Amino acid sequence: MVGAGLSRGLAAVLQLLGRRCQFCAAVLEHADAFPLCRNCRALLAPRVGGYCPDCGICYADPSTPVYSCLSCRQGKPPWSGVAFHGLYSGALRELIHQHKFNHDHGLGLLLRDLIREAWDRHCLPRPDCIVPVPMLPAKMLDRGFNQSVELARMLGKVIGLPPLPSGLRKVRDTAAQSSLGRAQRQRNVAGAFEAAASLCGQNVLLVDDVMTTGATLTACAKACLAAKARRVDIFFLGRAV
Repeated sequence: MVGAGLSRGLAAVLQLLGRRCQFCAAVLEHADAFPLCRNCRALLAPRVGGYCPDCGICYADPSTPVYSCLSCRQGKPPWSGVAFHGLYSGALRELIHQHKFNHDHGLGLLLRDLIREAWDRHCLPRPDCIVPVPMLPAKMLDRGFNQSVELARMLGKVIGLPPLPSGLRKVRDTAAQSSLGRAQRQRNVAGAFEAAASLCGQNVLLVDDVMTTGATLTACAKACLAAKARRVDIFFLGRAV
């Protein structure tokens, strides 16, 4: 009996030591199923206030209520609803960069949990199809994967709906958005996407990793609406300033 008790105790210790924070690799000291230590969970806390519900732009004070920004009050974006995790800075920016540029696919469990929290918190209607923002085949081969497709797959597991990568295609090459200003970004991607006819009458959920000016998601949403989608919502992890 003593030996059995010791074995159970050792197994419990080994199990605890084997559970590490998915962001900083510290040993987890609690039984929470969420794969983050207390410090990293604070660093990756979701944005629950101080943002625009129409475009997700985050205000300086996160404790202020959720309210529409001036730009969205003057003219609504082409999508109906928005869901996102938080401000694209600090730990979230590092996490997205590790996944996107360093191909750290071991972060999938953590990303999926952040996606699940964001989806549950924003309460968007269930989509008929999940459509990732596409890349040109040559660009995807160069990078090795499309991060938006990977995030759409993670979200699909949360919702119970496989993504539809063929829902949108990029029909021409564009300059890197990161090197352009707001007006240039809009011109750069205008008409760069084409939606499949199968989106007609569908409730579409567009997925991307980061939204900066919204130019890319605007172009994608307009393409879906041009294909007579019934409704378009957007989902992204980080909202850039």
